[in-house]
Amino acid sequence: MFDTPADAQAQLAPSFPRPQVEVVVEALVPTLEFRPVPKGGADPGGTRIGGTPDLPPGLAWPRRAKPADVEAIAKRGNAEAGEEMRRHFRRELPYAFFAQVDLGEARGKGAFAEALPGHGRLLFFYDLTAGPWDNGTESARVIWDETPREGLAAQVMPPDLAAADEEHRAEIAKVNHRFKLPPPKPDAGTPYGGPARPMRLHATLRPPAVESLEMAARPALKAALAPRTDGAEGPRDAYQDLFAKAFDSYYGAANAGRRNQLLGSPLPEQSDPRFEAEVVSRFGVQHLDREAWKAQRPEIEAGARSWRLLLQIDVGDFLQESGEGTVYFLIRAADLADRRFDRVVAVYQQT
Repeated sequence: MFDTPADAQAQLAPSFPRPQVEVVVEALVPTLEFRPVPKGGADPGGTRIGGTPDLPPGLAWPRRAKPADVEAIAKRGNAEAGEEMRRHFRRELPYAFFAQVDLGEARGKGAFAEALPGHGRLLFFYDLTAGPWDNGTESARVIWDETPREGLAAQVMPPDLAAADEEHRAEIAKVNHRFKLPPPKPDAGTPYGGPARPMRLHATLRPPAVESLEMAARPALKAALAPRTDGAEGPRDAYQDLFAKAFDSYYGAANAGRRNQLLGSPLPEQSDPRFEAEVVSRFGVQHLDREAWKAQRPEIEAGARSWRLLLQIDVGDFLQESGEGTVYFLIRAADLADRRFDRVVAVYQQT
């Protein structure tokens, strides 16, 4: 959003009084955003969203095993979604490939990225068919591959994943034809994969979202953004408007891509996704009822602060087609230090 604190001050000054500008600037959080590379700019092992990963011999594209309790997951959706998940799980397909991050590139963007490994790449895979109903470790796979670039080979989709992708495209085309809608874009993605887009990482500064833990840790900022008691618009409305104009696709298609980020403070669609990561990890359930949440709140809040955002991907941007929701890949700080990427938790949110 902002390149430097001075840039932030200049952009915020028209919308906020000077004291509030200073409070916002003090709360800025560094993050890495993805910026498209011109066509023809793809490098082996380079950062990308969608497409297929670069893998060395012997490292297989990960495949999701059939869950122990398919019915428990299927029943979280409506009847149509539940039946789709049952069919999906029976096929035991590979995960959709979401992103590849060049760690050398990421580490070179600033001290805030030093928690990441300094070499190789992170490969992010996600089950976009069932994952929205199944927060946890099983809906995603994150692999740290240390292979030198010269040992990598571009991949093609596994045959069964490619077949599922084509079946989905054919079904969407059939439905669109039936209802006299435009045919789907030929280069758009499906739940089984998104179009390949080479990216470069860009260091930026972002103010924390109102719903984030970083906001909760800034009492001065929270106080400055407190809603007005008379119901009139105030600094909080201007702050929310700032986020909407920067990240809401309503203000332009390019904004969807701006929600994609590596590290930093998440952009929640609901509450901070680190709460959901803590709940599913601590209690083994997707959600707690109000009374259980109230009783466990201190422990949940303390535990949530141990989680870090690793990657956030906007589903509509991943598909380059209409799509809802955001996928958050989250990891405890201790697991990141130990390079335990097998413990990454995926959380899906949708407004």
